[in-house]
Amino acid sequence: MTSRRLAAVLGVLVVSVLLTGCVAFEDPERETDDPDPEAVFEGAYVHSEDLEDLRGVRRVEMTDGNRTVTEVLRIERRPYVDERSEVVEASDPVVVGNLYVSNATDNWLYYSDANVTQHFEAPDGFDSEAVRSSRAEMAANVSSLYDLEYRGTDRVADREAHVLAVEAKNETVERDVSLIVGNTEFVYPLETGDPTDEIDVVEQRLWIDTEYDYPLKERLVYETPSGDRYELRMEYESISFNVGLEDERFAFEPPENTTVEEW
Repeated sequence: MTSRRLAAVLGVLVVSVLLTGCVAFEDPERETDDPDPEAVFEGAYVHSEDLEDLRGVRRVEMTDGNRTVTEVLRIERRPYVDERSEVVEASDPVVVGNLYVSNATDNWLYYSDANVTQHFEAPDGFDSEAVRSSRAEMAANVSSLYDLEYRGTDRVADREAHVLAVEAKNETVERDVSLIVGNTEFVYPLETGDPTDEIDVVEQRLWIDTEYDYPLKERLVYETPSGDRYELRMEYESISFNVGLEDERFAFEPPENTTVEEW
């Protein structure tokens, strides 16, 4: 795979979603002192009520063992509809400066290199509590897809995190690998050539903040039928919670002479 193709794999489509995590089956033999993996995993999508907002820097990395492509994003969020994410570093300089901004009524995607903005306005707006409720409700609908195993704790971004091993019960995923992190879905087209190819997930790990039930890190290793192996890692390098973000951080005014495309 060329570096350009790896970069295409890492190309991110960011959309607001009303999705949540999975519910696991409790292991009767697990240590009673360990937290319930079901509750930990659900916390990745329905966070602690004490979480008001966050600011951090997250690295997204894709590697095939020989080449690696990266994006570093500056993230600001207020669960569950307010977000501001900007690419500040990247293997492909074209994407540096790309910006995603969302609030209760508007979603903006700004492509700095092309000076193009895509805009979506929700006719009825998004209600944060309704989103939270929807994410929690959908957990039951996808609970049959995964087995979870609690693997203790680790340190990520100088914070303590629960570690979960996640295994898909059907041992395969769709041709597009879709990861839900916080309020955002990242879809990575695999470009395997044959549209009938299936991708085997070899390993998945989640690191969930122990205080605010927020995903700090995710690692996904998958393998194509031809034996090609890839690793996708998303990890906060730094993060602060309840920093007091203002409404203005989740508003966006397109720069002068920007082409605005309505969704």
